[in-house]
Amino acid sequence: MNNKTLVNFEEIQKLTEIDKKTIEQRALKLTEETGEVAQAILSSINACGCGYKDKSKHDITEECLDVIIVASSIISQNYENEVDVELIKKIYNKKLEKWKEKCSQR
Repeated sequence: MNNKTLVNFEEIQKLTEIDKKTIEQRALKLTEETGEVAQAILSSINACGCGYKDKSKHDITEECLDVIIVASSIISQNYENEVDVELIKKIYNKKLEKWKEKCSQR
């Protein structure tokens, strides 16, 4: 994929092939990473009991990127590391349009 896209599925496919986790293990990892996003957000806003972790916007971004990487690996594994990038883009754009429609109804 070119540099204008966030996810490099070629690299994701290679790494998914090397990292022999099951799709279930990846799903659990995704849940873990999502929890880390929540922790970083709570810490950054100094939510009750979380401020001591001293997380920043940068930490939130890093954790969100971990979520994107793990989710991309699940997509890759779901397609047996033969991702049709154009199909994924089509699905992605469809999801964005759905969100856009919901936002315009407000």
